[in-house]
Amino acid sequence: MIHGNYIMKNLNKSQIKKVRNFIFRNGRLIERKLFSFFFESGNKDDVIKALIGYQNIDGGFGNGIDPDLLCPDSTAIGAETALYILDILEISNSDIVTNIAKWVVNSQNSEGYIDHPPENLEEYPYQPWWKNPDNIRIFAVAAFLKKFGFEDKNFFSKVRTFYAKTQIPEEIQIYDYPYFIYLKYLGENKEEKKMLQHIIDQLSSIFKKNKEHYPLFGRHWYHALDIVDKKVVENEADSFFNGLIDDGGLKIIYQNLPWWRPIWTLDGLIIAKINGIIDF
Repeated sequence: MIHGNYIMKNLNKSQIKKVRNFIFRNGRLIERKLFSFFFESGNKDDVIKALIGYQNIDGGFGNGIDPDLLCPDSTAIGAETALYILDILEISNSDIVTNIAKWVVNSQNSEGYIDHPPENLEEYPYQPWWKNPDNIRIFAVAAFLKKFGFEDKNFFSKVRTFYAKTQIPEEIQIYDYPYFIYLKYLGENKEEKKMLQHIIDQLSSIFKKNKEHYPLFGRHWYHALDIVDKKVVENEADSFFNGLIDDGGLKIIYQNLPWWRPIWTLDGLIIAKINGIIDF
C-alpha cells in the first residue's frame, strides 16, 4: 500500500454514524468485522474467522463470498476475493494463504487457467454472467500469489503460457483489470512491460468512463494507486466521497444489485484509510 501526502478527507460524527449503521444494517458478517477492525477496535482474528466461513475443505473459497455466485463450490473468483481481503489485512503468510494456493494449483488445468462455471452453479442462485467462462481470472489470482511471495515455477509457467496465448483487448474495459494486475506483479519481458505501459496510459480514460464504479477506490483497480499521479488519486477520492449519500452508503450504478452497496462503500473507505487519504 502507499502512504502519500494527500489532502485528507474527513467525515463528521454524523456521517461516520450513518456509514457505520449502513454497513451493519446491510452488510454481511465479513463486512461488519472488516469495519470493526479498520474503524473501531475490532480484532483481525475475528475478520479471519468470518472469512474462513467461506472456505471449503479443499482450501478454496465459495459459499457466496462473491454475492452474485452463491453455490458452495470453490471458484477462481472466490479465491481472488479472499486474497483481496487478505491483502488489505496485510496477511500474506499464513495457513489460509497456503490452503488457497494449494487449491489454485490443484485446480489449474493443462491450459493454465481454472475451469468455470463450477459444477453446481445452477443448483443455487447466481447472476447470469457467471455462466460464462472466467479464464482470465487466473491472472489476478496469480498476481496476488506472486505479491504474497508464493513460489511454484510450474504454476507460474503455465499461467505465463496461457497469457502468451491470450489476446488482450486494445481498449481496456473496467473488468479487464486482471491483465493489469498480472503485468504489474508478473510482467518480465519487453513485450509484457510494453503492454503494462499501454494499460497504464489508458488508466485516466478508464477511470473517467467508469466514474460510477469508483475504480481507484475499489477492489479491482486499487493496485494502480502507486502508479497514477497524486492529482488523479485526489480526484478519484473526491468522486468516491461525493458518492456517499444520506443513508451512509455509496451510490452505485447497479440498482438491481443492492448488496454491493455495503461492499463498495467499505472497500473505498478501507482503501482510503490504509493509503492515508481519510481521517476516520
